[in-house]
Amino acid sequence: MIVLFETDILRIEHEFEYAYLIEKSSGKELLFDEFYGDPKCGLISKNNDWAIIAGEHLTIWRANKRKNNQIVRIEHDELKWIHDIRLKSEYIIEILIDPWSENSSIWQMEIDSLKFLKHREFKDYLKTEYIENINW
Repeated sequence: MIVLFETDILRIEHEFEYAYLIEKSSGKELLFDEFYGDPKCGLISKNNDWAIIAGEHLTIWRANKRKNNQIVRIEHDELKWIHDIRLKSEYIIEILIDPWSENSSIWQMEIDSLKFLKHREFKDYLKTEYIENINW
């Protein structure tokens, strides 16, 4: 298993296309999702009340939601091939779309409402060789 992100309580890991959110103390699987290709990144909130796994699509787990809305998979053409995610504030994330594609851009998403909007285009790496760490 490859660990994408972890806190003292939760861990996001994947084995090839299969991604998991695990409660570390019990080993309980809180989320399972299957990606087309390996998931690229993950993020867990400081309070361990939400987690995101991203790659070809985006999957969000929110602890404080009802079971039928606790895990949400977002498959949207604008949010496809996510390269990285980062925390902007406690409940807002920024999403970097594939820096080497024509669609490269930075988006913002609000965790509670799941509303997202394009922050800006990101063409800094468009005609460059692949590198692991992107300065965005």
